[in-house]
Amino acid sequence: MDLRQALKSDFGIEVLVAEGEGLRTSPWVIEPCSADDATRTQLNVFRGLCRGRRELWRLLQAEPAVDVGNHIHRLRIETISFTADKIFTETRAYYFDVSHVHGTPNAATPPPAWSDTRVSFTAAPQIGWLHFDQTIDNSRDQHLDVTLLYSGWGAKAAIYVYEPSDRPKLQAPFRDVRESELSAVCDHILTLHPTALTPWQPHLVEPFLLRHLLIQDDMSVAGVAVDGAYFVKLRLTYFDDIKMRSLMNETIAELCSSINRPRALI
Repeated sequence: MDLRQALKSDFGIEVLVAEGEGLRTSPWVIEPCSADDATRTQLNVFRGLCRGRRELWRLLQAEPAVDVGNHIHRLRIETISFTADKIFTETRAYYFDVSHVHGTPNAATPPPAWSDTRVSFTAAPQIGWLHFDQTIDNSRDQHLDVTLLYSGWGAKAAIYVYEPSDRPKLQAPFRDVRESELSAVCDHILTLHPTALTPWQPHLVEPFLLRHLLIQDDMSVAGVAVDGAYFVKLRLTYFDDIKMRSLMNETIAELCSSINRPRALI
């Protein structure tokens, strides 16, 4: 079974790879497609491979590999894997033949996974150590309400972008509105998980107000930010480990940078 068939069969991930092994001497050959589709293929290859290897990963660099040959691109990724008593970090380089691609793919600046002119937030394919899986459109009529799903080994996140249901509340200072919304989110989590532990108070990582909860062996993070007339809500869950806490804090920081600083709801 070749790479394309394996990733489709094992994870439902589509890649436009005709042949190759990702090596300097045998790069993955991307089939004829647009530059954006080629970029998605490059990132999806890593999503599938690292999921199979039970590794977290993030893209470090994407560049033409002129030292190897024309139309060869080199992508470097950092990976992290966990065993019972050790954590392994590795940097790897993989190679792609893009000679059949219409245009020039650039995984370093990929097209957004989702965007909407009504909010400043743009969903990137990679946010820290997590990677975009799918969009779920929950909207009715013209109201914005979407769920964006991300994952990495040992971690998953949902980012919700939606309009507040109670418009009169918008007259209150946005800090009060944000605090009230987070309280409602946490109440719902505690209803679903009544044995969850809440040893930490809500804290600010602007533009998010965050609350950490322990649900059995997992850390669950709830967060709410204000983006114009909309909320951006985060639900992040990962196995609780000191290293994972650090990696997911990096992920939250990167998410924060993708949203304008808080401003009054309009």
